[in-house]
Amino acid sequence: MSEYSADFQRILDEELGNYSARALAALADAIQKKGLVFTEELLQSLRSEVVAASARHVAGMGIAFEQYGRIRDMKGINRSKAPPLEEIEAYVEKVGIDKFNYVPGYKYGQFPLTKAVALNRIAWGIARAKLRDNSQVKSKAWFAKTFYSSINGFIDAVTTRYAAQTGTHIAARIRI
Repeated sequence: MSEYSADFQRILDEELGNYSARALAALADAIQKKGLVFTEELLQSLRSEVVAASARHVAGMGIAFEQYGRIRDMKGINRSKAPPLEEIEAYVEKVGIDKFNYVPGYKYGQFPLTKAVALNRIAWGIARAKLRDNSQVKSKAWFAKTFYSSINGFIDAVTTRYAAQTGTHIAARIRI
């Protein structure tokens, strides 16, 4: 491998690492701006993986997060059946029953005797509301625009450094 090729691999690795950090910060900022931080699970699930450049100058980067985050990003969500009750119950339990000021089937301010009944009723209320309000689903676009609009900055950074490095190598080879 020539010195020229090693320099390009180093540039690509550095810029991809920098871009990965910038992309994660931008996505975290977009999640917070769109209000998707209720349990902060999506925010904490953001991860990136960078694969170093090979001899052919091929490098890779992957970004991973909880799948429901991508669903929240989609424009149209059509529901034909209620979401799984077990998942909603787990969500209600994670958030805490005290965060919900109404238990379906009871008067405002009145709560069932057991936590399990309250948990089940709140989950059923959420599931029924999700099914009923199918046409009123509002997307919270946070991923696609944020991530894909940042790619041009990465390309500009790499090409600028490649051009500078190419000029340096050409200047070193010219003898007058």
